[in-house]
Amino acid sequence: MKQLTLLFIVLSLGSCDFRSSNKKDNPLNQDLVVVADSISLMMSKYHYNPAELATDEYLDLKKKVMGLAETVETKQEFIDGFNELWKNGPFSHVTLGTAERNAGEMAEFIDSLRVGDHSVSLQWMDTTAILTVTTMTGVDTKERVFEAYHKIAEKETTSLVIDLRNNTGGTFAGVPLIGHVLTDSVDAGIFVSRKWWETHTRAPKLEDVQDLVPWQGWSLKSFWHDVQDKPLTRVRFGPMQPHFDGPVYVLISDKSASAAEFAVDALAHEEKVTLIGETTAGEMLSQKMFDLPQGLQLSLPIAEYYSTRIGRIEGAGVQPDIAVDHSAAKDLALSLIDGMKLDDALAQAQQKVDKTMVQPLADETIYLFGNMNDWGKKWNSTPRFEYKGNGIYETTTTFKKGRYEFKIAPMNWNFDYGAKPDQEKVAIGQSTALARVPGSSNLIIAIEEETTLTFSLDVSDEKASLLQIIKN
Repeated sequence: MKQLTLLFIVLSLGSCDFRSSNKKDNPLNQDLVVVADSISLMMSKYHYNPAELATDEYLDLKKKVMGLAETVETKQEFIDGFNELWKNGPFSHVTLGTAERNAGEMAEFIDSLRVGDHSVSLQWMDTTAILTVTTMTGVDTKERVFEAYHKIAEKETTSLVIDLRNNTGGTFAGVPLIGHVLTDSVDAGIFVSRKWWETHTRAPKLEDVQDLVPWQGWSLKSFWHDVQDKPLTRVRFGPMQPHFDGPVYVLISDKSASAAEFAVDALAHEEKVTLIGETTAGEMLSQKMFDLPQGLQLSLPIAEYYSTRIGRIEGAGVQPDIAVDHSAAKDLALSLIDGMKLDDALAQAQQKVDKTMVQPLADETIYLFGNMNDWGKKWNSTPRFEYKGNGIYETTTTFKKGRYEFKIAPMNWNFDYGAKPDQEKVAIGQSTALARVPGSSNLIIAIEEETTLTFSLDVSDEKASLLQIIKN
């Protein structure tokens, strides 16, 4: 009996060893282990501060990435898992994706990119101009900002609202956004590369760059080269014509990130500028792309930024002068422009926020289920919707080229939002009426190329639920 028991234990241990090593012996996992090693090598060679790669937080995350490489079943699962881990990483601006073009070509592509007319809009409320900028990327974004300020100058404009609440950054379109508001030149900040940290243990100060010529230009490719070539890069903005001299209200949220934070902080040097909303994302680093094996591409931060006004923005963000939920920031600004006292305007804004945040689905959490995530079986790639107020739930995810079927539902599937009998296909940019019944038909979307999409579900009217899919 003891011999049989011993034999069973030996066989069990052998079986466990075989199963645990099975994926490590898989050619895909072996390839992804090489990718994970390459990521670590790129970090150690190009990251702006080697000391940050010695922290327990970074080393633990590095170990988790290697574990991911050894166990995933597909390359996409590795990409998704990596990006999910880095959402809460020790520093921002680290992403992994499939290389559409090599890193050198990407820089040139971004320098010439035109993103479309959705990037900038200009509206009017009597003599108040409302300038909304949703990205800092795009040659055409820069052009539209210049054009907007000329229109503002042509019209009798007494106040300006700059809305950056949904601006997650980009490149240099923020330069004219700042310049047309400035009265005098301002030393806004300093980009800091690993060459500084290799010889210093303290943060840089303004006097460290007084003898440096400020960086100028529009090319991201040139900026990447210059910021890595020098320990410090001086950032100085000068006034641009036409100059706007009236009060300026800048709307910010916790989504305002990277180059948007850079612009917000620079604008705040002006006394006539008031920041309204939430503390920004605190993701102010400069990232660069690097090619990896297996057709993958890594973005990692090559420089950090120190504001001369508030210090390091990464991890801290830019705080508003008037704190209020981002959904009420514009109304608050317009109330102040109309002459309402701040306390009264804040009370009115809070009433709106309280009403807005009453969720139609109560405490129910809903998800985007479909064949892209095996209908929820792949937990790390099942997007969860967040409530944005006014009956709207949103989630953002990336699709590869293909045909996808999907529905929106809670985890218990007590109900689901699906297709009405007369319409199954949905189109990007158009609103689609949904049916809310258990067992509704699947919705269908065709993706022509790898695309990041935001799914916006409006259930403010219980009898007419609408879905809009927006291309990011």
